[in-house]
Amino acid sequence: MANLSKKPNRLVHEKSPYLLQHAHNPVDWFPWGAEAFEKAQKEDKIILLSIGYSTCHWCHVMERESFEDDSTAEVLNRDFVCIKLDREERPDIDKIYMDALHAMGTQGGWPLNMFLTPTKEPILGGTYFPPENRYGKRSFKEVLRLVSEAWKNQREELVTAASDLTQYLRDNETRPNEGKLPAKEIIENNFERYLQVYDKEFFGFKTNSSNKFPPSMALSFLTEFYLLKKDPRALEMAFNTAYAMKSGGIYDQVGGGICRYATDHEWLVPHFEKMLYDNSLYVEALSLLYKATEEPFFLEVIREIVTYIRRDMTLDSGGIASAEDADSEGEEGKFYLWTHSELNQIVPDEEIQGFWNVTEEGNFEHQNILHVYWKGKNPFVDGIQFKPEFTHKLEYAKEKLLANRSQRIRPLRDDKVLTSWNCLWIRALLSAYEVSGDIEYLNDAKKIYQFITKQLVGDDGSILRRFREGEAKYFGTLPDYAEFIWVSMKLFQLDEDIEAYTKGKRSLEYLFSHFASKVGPFYESFHGNEDLIVKTIEGYDGVEPSGNSTILHLFYLLFSFGYKGQDLESKANAIFSYFLPELTQNSLSYPSMISAFQKFQYPSKEVLVVYKDRDATEIKSIGKKLSELKDPNLVWLVLEESKAKQLAEELELLTGRGAGSGILFYVCRNFSCELPKDNLEEALTLIRQ
Repeated sequence: MANLSKKPNRLVHEKSPYLLQHAHNPVDWFPWGAEAFEKAQKEDKIILLSIGYSTCHWCHVMERESFEDDSTAEVLNRDFVCIKLDREERPDIDKIYMDALHAMGTQGGWPLNMFLTPTKEPILGGTYFPPENRYGKRSFKEVLRLVSEAWKNQREELVTAASDLTQYLRDNETRPNEGKLPAKEIIENNFERYLQVYDKEFFGFKTNSSNKFPPSMALSFLTEFYLLKKDPRALEMAFNTAYAMKSGGIYDQVGGGICRYATDHEWLVPHFEKMLYDNSLYVEALSLLYKATEEPFFLEVIREIVTYIRRDMTLDSGGIASAEDADSEGEEGKFYLWTHSELNQIVPDEEIQGFWNVTEEGNFEHQNILHVYWKGKNPFVDGIQFKPEFTHKLEYAKEKLLANRSQRIRPLRDDKVLTSWNCLWIRALLSAYEVSGDIEYLNDAKKIYQFITKQLVGDDGSILRRFREGEAKYFGTLPDYAEFIWVSMKLFQLDEDIEAYTKGKRSLEYLFSHFASKVGPFYESFHGNEDLIVKTIEGYDGVEPSGNSTILHLFYLLFSFGYKGQDLESKANAIFSYFLPELTQNSLSYPSMISAFQKFQYPSKEVLVVYKDRDATEIKSIGKKLSELKDPNLVWLVLEESKAKQLAEELELLTGRGAGSGILFYVCRNFSCELPKDNLEEALTLIRQ
């Protein structure tokens, strides 16, 4: 971390926790902006663009080793113009230079250190550079020397290569769209690929040589695949993986919440940072699993994670913080580890210690990462059962440990509020509300939504990305728009919130006007953003769903409402056809987009309930009954008659629909509707046919 005794640099005026961590480095850092580029051009210097985020472990390491080192800073300040960037604030910039690094044949990661021409074109890059030659990497100082000498002696070659690479990136983002849709078989092929990489011993998927990341979007795909195809193998993979994630050290057994990834295939040793998006996507997958199985275990995990977010991540402003660091007191994981003697003092119960696999020698540097061991068991086949008296004892143990742990020095919390990540959490809460009926989940979602709309959404539908300490800043990226519009429409669906529908529609129109491309998908950044050397298109579902993936889910929802503003089906097809090569050859990296494609390949089913003068409790119970139906392609709306008439000109599903003498149920397939029913049970029978 930065030495506050040193003279501050320009970053001291920034709001980003990551940039503020570097505000007292001896490096003469600039934030991304005109001042840095003008200096680089005026002094004819290469730019070092260093990208990271506040909870990034190796970013901290490189700061301690290099950016706090006076001799390294002297070289940087003499020969380069140095820019620090928070990738979470500016994912659009990060994407460009990460793509450039990949095009150079180098594996990506953070910190991302890129050398640029004064006109922002990429010359050379890498991730973490050590202070001395090690790990098969050149030292950072040697890299600086080689780049500086090349700029002096081989300027023309560097500029030409950087220009060629930039043009390659531009061409790659605007490749032609052949207009050919993927075959329906890619869904089954994707399922078969999961079977091939499924870890039958420890669960999850072996897609990495050592680490296991939470595959929550894959679990959602597999659960929906099961609901549509009834193949129990899909449900077994999703069920067991969700259970293993909750049981492993990757999950905080005391305080709730899932960590960034496990460093082993057993889910035991995590990289201890906690990200809002991981917990959001996990809750969404758990909600789907509960809908498919009605297994109480999944509701209990949801409850724990919601409790964690309320307790530790909810800010006084009303938004949700982005992340918690892996490190505390300069050591990774220190906050979460327990010695055997500590546990003996706090929770001496042998049954509890055995449940969490506590030993005197420990399992991580002579300390214990609490976890539940399941090797040799198949939870999907054997079931998940705990005796009530043990569950009570376990909860009491968690309370005692949590109270004790709260006295420790906590990891850094990155308290910036990001629009797309907060909307992912709203989306998770709405999924949990839909399957559980717990009104507090809905209330939480509405409070966060109100904060987002007040602080980050303009009257014209425009969206800003980041809020911190009273400042809203940075143009919203495609995921910010896609997730906000999605949760707006879900709030309309689940809570009859016409104001949310109106706000979502306004941002949708802004999206069509400012993000559309000629090749089908939407750009990551809006058309007027002159900050970027390349306009990028993304479909890859990385740590969060790509904006284009969420838009496809949104289009299916609005299409089922009969949205008249745009031809959503043809727009969806244009996105699918653009990503045909990826969906065919590399579908495991596109789980959310495959899930959306799956929806469009099956007949839609629409249910509208229109009522007047009915009891609110009765109406909520109808919504809950509809939510419990196990058809991923079912889209339903329950609306008071005056609201239905208000939106009838915009949504075809509502056109000409009334409540009769009090309530009517309209059951439709591909907008071909049966005669309305005035009885819920008759309607449910019709829906299930």
